[in-house]
Amino acid sequence: MAETHNQRQKDIIISRDIKGLIFDMDGTLLNSTPVHYQAWLSACQPFGVSFDYDFFITLTGRPVIELARDLIARYELAVTPMDLVAHKESLVEDNLNKVTLIPAVFDVLERYRGLLPMAVGTGASRQRAERLLRSSGIEDRFKAIVTSDDVSHYKPHPETFLNAAAALGVAPADCLVFEDGHLGIEAAKAAGMQVIDVKPYYD
Repeated sequence: MAETHNQRQKDIIISRDIKGLIFDMDGTLLNSTPVHYQAWLSACQPFGVSFDYDFFITLTGRPVIELARDLIARYELAVTPMDLVAHKESLVEDNLNKVTLIPAVFDVLERYRGLLPMAVGTGASRQRAERLLRSSGIEDRFKAIVTSDDVSHYKPHPETFLNAAAALGVAPADCLVFEDGHLGIEAAKAAGMQVIDVKPYYD
């Protein structure tokens, strides 16, 4: 069946000068960000705290413990970061069945598989990243997976993406990053990489 005009409009175009692709995970490869958002809302609800999705997006891209500390400080929550994270993570575990691939980004994986080296650069833990990538059937697409366990500085610091580029053996200027979060986009730019905000390509 021929592609429609709307389908072609949603194709992500990659410049020929790009030699390596680096993908954020939550909200970029996988539509997991709404699951995390609902889990954080539910975890904060006992303290009478609520926040909208757009605000939550400004906080994403960092390890879960960092986000917990931010929320606790911002809203003066009477809970430890570890306890808040434990509650939130249990809620995420209950809803991982709702996580699916984002079609426009998965299309890039398919089109460039074997043509360009690919890596993941995520603020998630290695355990969570490998579990989600494996369960989604795409773990074997990536030459490297850089997680929060592998860096000393989190997004918007460029370390995550610079480590991914090094693992690919590609100069930062020749890498293209796929991101959905403000902090991740800042990190990619700080690394001297090209970056695509994938949100306009969501279905």
